[in-house]
Amino acid sequence: MELDTKTKRVQAILGLLEDAECSSAEIVRRLHLEEHQRRSVQRYLAELEAQGEIECLEGRYRKRRKPTQLNPVQALAVYSAARMLFHHAAEYNEHYLAALEKLARDLPEPARRVASQANEVYKARRGGRTSLAFEVAARAWLEGRVLRCQYQSQRQTAPLELEIYFIEVSPRNREAYAIGVNRLKGDEPRIYRLARMQSPTLSSQTYLIPDDFHPLRFLSSAWGIMPGEPQRVELFFSPAVRQRVGEEYFSSLMEPVLTLSSGHTRVVLGVGNWLELLPWILGWGGEVEVISPPELRSQVAQALRKGAALYAGSASP
Repeated sequence: MELDTKTKRVQAILGLLEDAECSSAEIVRRLHLEEHQRRSVQRYLAELEAQGEIECLEGRYRKRRKPTQLNPVQALAVYSAARMLFHHAAEYNEHYLAALEKLARDLPEPARRVASQANEVYKARRGGRTSLAFEVAARAWLEGRVLRCQYQSQRQTAPLELEIYFIEVSPRNREAYAIGVNRLKGDEPRIYRLARMQSPTLSSQTYLIPDDFHPLRFLSSAWGIMPGEPQRVELFFSPAVRQRVGEEYFSSLMEPVLTLSSGHTRVVLGVGNWLELLPWILGWGGEVEVISPPELRSQVAQALRKGAALYAGSASP
């Protein structure tokens, strides 16, 4: 950012403090100024404070607040969005931080205070490959440019030239995925995990997203992020967890949830890739039985036997 005049620097400072609370040192760092320019920044801050544009609280500056225009339900929705973004953004990225600060800006107390505290915690996170991949993927998608990288799958690392049609955060593991076409391997959209993209770069080549591509339809059978032809999965939950099962939201039900006379709850799902179901089913321990498909039942039984073997013969605490 070229900030070679006082006017530009003051405007940049005001823009930053519109959403964030920063010390003078943080302002210098986030505006990519030299350390010797810190004294000038402090002078600008003093002038802005005297003009009533900003305020200083315990050494941290911020734009003077206007009363929030959000009603309580809207404020809670914005706060929840900020918390979800905080949990998703595992590594530091200055664009994520700016988004978190924008979300926190108009929140009423005490939600704004908690959101601001979370932002301070987020600043301590270290950036890495995932942050870079997310940034490059975002630009590739929004600018319609091909993303190039080395993609590390479970079996190999291979070149990828990706036309991104959609970016989705999985509701199950909060990882970010790109849906798109690899120019090196046909024209069928596939799923690519951003964390597995090594050395991503933007190509000058452009593309258009087909008009008939509907991302939510593409993902309609996915339990998390993996689509496919829906497979019937039948589960029986014990009476002990009937209330918990009733509180679950199942987006892929094939039949209505049924409470049996025995007290068990029968749930029938249509899932594109049942392997994504495994961690969720295992999280219920012995309170759920897989009736079908037999392959899933076998996988769950094997995992439970392996877990039980770890504790066989161990003394209770």
